[in-house]
Amino acid sequence: MDPVTHVASGLLLSQLIPAPSRWWAALAGVIFSLLPDLDYFLGMNDRLTYIRYHRAFTHSLLALPLWALLGAFVGRALGGPRWFQPLLLLGLAAVAAHLLLDLGTSYGTQLFSPWSRRKFTLDLVFIIDPYLTFILLAGALAALCSPGWGRRVGEVCLAGAVFYLFICGHYHHQALNLARQVFRTEARAGATVAALPQPFSCRRWQLIAAQPREVKQALVELPYLAGPRLNGGIREVQAAAANIPCPRVPEGGYQPPESLMVQDWRAATAPLPAYAPDAQRLLETYLDFARFPLLARAEAQSGDFLLEWVDLRFTIPGRPFPFVLQMRVDAEGHLLQGEIGRCQERKE
Repeated sequence: MDPVTHVASGLLLSQLIPAPSRWWAALAGVIFSLLPDLDYFLGMNDRLTYIRYHRAFTHSLLALPLWALLGAFVGRALGGPRWFQPLLLLGLAAVAAHLLLDLGTSYGTQLFSPWSRRKFTLDLVFIIDPYLTFILLAGALAALCSPGWGRRVGEVCLAGAVFYLFICGHYHHQALNLARQVFRTEARAGATVAALPQPFSCRRWQLIAAQPREVKQALVELPYLAGPRLNGGIREVQAAAANIPCPRVPEGGYQPPESLMVQDWRAATAPLPAYAPDAQRLLETYLDFARFPLLARAEAQSGDFLLEWVDLRFTIPGRPFPFVLQMRVDAEGHLLQGEIGRCQERKE
């Protein structure tokens, strides 16, 4: 989730938990809400470090009480014993809210780090959700304005944010059931089927079915009230050709369930049976991060090979994919160049 939403949640919680000073508590709430994202600074100049460590130990269940205790002891040292318990409770609440908000997105959070690198996700909200942000921010500002009526408004807004997440969960359940209908054949063949949230509406979803060399996806906008129904209107788009420089998601946009358009992505053929250790380490790091990876490009260029992987988890209509691994290897599989970012054409 974006920093503004985290700050809003920390501010709101700081005004709902009794403390010796509302304003110092507000500052503490902001700090607590941002502490787990200290791992972001590890990747300021290195995208590979970022995807390896972001949402790892600092976002784990083990780190949760450690952050709270650290803040409580610092508060005790600066403000006296009366600050220990309020800051401990605020730290637990604010950091837990941070973990929950991140868990609700599709990025993935390593809750059991350092014992496990497994990523957990609820697939409820997009990484930026202006509605959720507005609800939390409105409650935080109201609570800051008045310890009386503002606090009551803050409590209502906090309940509203929880209710909004339940609505997102309801639509996610519908979208996942629809995905299982659309990709029934692929699921029987062992494909991983998922429904991922899309920006600006809790009714917009990406339906996806992933197999090792093929990924199918559809972008749907669910109806407000009635559950989604298929009326035989699914339209399969011709498989996306391999070796497309800088592949983009089609411009088709979000379709109603009765007229879905399914995009078929086929993996390019790897030119080498194996890679040298340096290239293999880079690829394994990327594949550990990517949720729905696909080798979108593999071509020979001047005696070398250009390989490009995309993660179809990050799908927005008409936009190029972020977090693309572009790797250049020689004929023996040794790494000549490797970077993670947006795809770029080779400069001859």
